Amino acid sequence: MSASETRRKSATAEEGVPRTSQALRVLVLTTQFPNPLFPHWATFNRQQMDAMASFCRLGLVAPVPWTELMGAGSWRLTSQDKPYPVHWPVFWYLPRFRRHWHARCLLWSAWPQLRRLAQDLRPQVLLATWLFPSGWAGMMAARRLGLPFVLKVHGSDVMVFKDDPRRRPYLQQALTAAQAVVAVSRSLAEEVVSLGAEPQRVHLIGNGLNQGLFTPGDRELARRRLGLDLGERLLLFVGRLVPVKGLETALRAMVRLPRTRLVVVGQGPQEASLKALARDMGLYERVIWAGPQPHQEVPSYMAAADAVVLPSLSEGDPNSVLEALGCGRPVVAARVGGVPEVVHEDQQGSLFEAGDAAGLAQAAQKVLGREWDPGALSASVAGRSWQASAAALLDVLERVASQGAAS
Repeated sequence: MSASETRRKSATAEEGVPRTSQALRVLVLTTQFPNPLFPHWATFNRQQMDAMASFCRLGLVAPVPWTELMGAGSWRLTSQDKPYPVHWPVFWYLPRFRRHWHARCLLWSAWPQLRRLAQDLRPQVLLATWLFPSGWAGMMAARRLGLPFVLKVHGSDVMVFKDDPRRRPYLQQALTAAQAVVAVSRSLAEEVVSLGAEPQRVHLIGNGLNQGLFTPGDRELARRRLGLDLGERLLLFVGRLVPVKGLETALRAMVRLPRTRLVVVGQGPQEASLKALARDMGLYERVIWAGPQPHQEVPSYMAAADAVVLPSLSEGDPNSVLEALGCGRPVVAARVGGVPEVVHEDQQGSLFEAGDAAGLAQAAQKVLGREWDPGALSASVAGRSWQASAAALLDVLERVASQGAAS
């Protein structure tokens, strides 16, 4: 049995046991990572990197947009040293102007810190996560450093940006230059191939699930703890309040769902407009705006809910779906990206067409109108773990590192 196969088996068998290999040193560039200003942002990436760090040496650069720093009144974020180095340089760019330049702006913003970290870490491979702008910037940084380059794509970074004729060339350059492309769902793997990635270089590695945290819980106990009504039907949305997450569709569907309340966990630039929409539709009292919550608190909200709703216009392998099922709650989700690979009609919930408020309401009525077995729902994602996902990603990185940088 190879070392990589052994690692995958041990990751599955002994969840959470640290195993640090000095053999591989990985430099990571991403725009999707929690930071001191937004500690609940992109927890999926943090969880995978945390698991990765138990297998190899890791250093990460995660530039933070200057607009976010300005809004918080801070121009410098203190770097993290443990469990692995994380640096948050300022991401300088022109907002709402020539957005295809953002990839070049990211490279310019991140390069000084990437170079310094590379001097300390002496990495053997560079991993960029999120196709734009991190993918193109990561490609150029890898060339400057003489490193092999691996690119991981997640969903909206492909599905949204591929339709922009000015950004599409940057996407294609990064995908064709990468010595390996990691996709989190089959549908996403097919998309990157259509954009020019060589099929033999595309690897399917799904997201993981913290099964020690996301496990079935008592609904009544959770509602009492959160101060929620014991007798109401509750739908739950967890995610960023941004257009691609489609929360507006969920709000419009609520008009067709009497005696039902929607709990919204998350924050984002659409928050004010979504609250105004709920107020205009007479829904404000039926929507509970819970705001951003620590990741460890999300299971309580899922336990309290009757179902979790994901009305996204685009997705890869959404963690909110995996986490809902881990908590034994059915899912009402838009039929996009890798969602149908996880949610099968009448088995894990019900699907509807993205943007269709009436379809969402019908799917929700269907899910809310029957009893679900929490144990069976949780068992449907029992094979998912962040340690196994990280081990599979590390296998790809090791193979690429052994090949050396592309000529």
